Amino acid sequence: MNTMPLILLAPSEDKASGGRKARLPENPAQRWVREQLAALAKSGSPDELQKAFGVKGLALDKARSEALALAGPVPLLPALARYSGVAFQALDPASLPVEAWRQVYILSNLRGVVRGDALVPPYKLNLGALRGLKAHWRHELPPQLEALPVGPLWELLPGDAADLLKAWTRPRHTVDIFDESGKAVSHFSKKFRGLVARWILIHGQGDPRQVLRGRIPGCQWAGVAENDLGGMALRLVVTR
Repeated sequence: MNTMPLILLAPSEDKASGGRKARLPENPAQRWVREQLAALAKSGSPDELQKAFGVKGLALDKARSEALALAGPVPLLPALARYSGVAFQALDPASLPVEAWRQVYILSNLRGVVRGDALVPPYKLNLGALRGLKAHWRHELPPQLEALPVGPLWELLPGDAADLLKAWTRPRHTVDIFDESGKAVSHFSKKFRGLVARWILIHGQGDPRQVLRGRIPGCQWAGVAENDLGGMALRLVVTR
């Protein structure tokens, strides 16, 4: 039985370019998102498109073209090579063994639950951009997540992504990140989620008691308590 730790991460807006062109298979949940995104790309107003893609100017034209191209062959990269934001830079997946990529799952706004080695196209899509997208994934993600392997599960998600999983009942551990004054760290917490995920994967340790013994660069552990997800919430303090 697989008891290796599993990591849940949110996607990043920043994505690497390139990949080998192929047509992506899709299930009905993925098709609904793609079709809604294509409809918006075809007929949305400039304001609607800017909100959907989170960019403007030439970057907006590129995002619109990427959305329209999703119906055909598109450049594909493994998820952990495609997502390139702060958390993924800290995770540094290129330096991890290939088997560790299969322990990471990303909640893609376009594709749903995506394993680290699963293929992902270039795209832009904010969670609040499409009418009904949040409700769609709140309904569709829990059944997808039920297929995850057995093992200690770490939900290293920001609030908006974690909110999508409220209907999911599998126990999982979390990490709360604070500065030295006791204030919750928000934007910069992405880096430290990535560092925690990296430590867990490198050491193959999903037991909170073992994770508390680990050294996270620029941080120190400051306690543990039960969370409301059936697991433990570790408290991490950023010291620099």
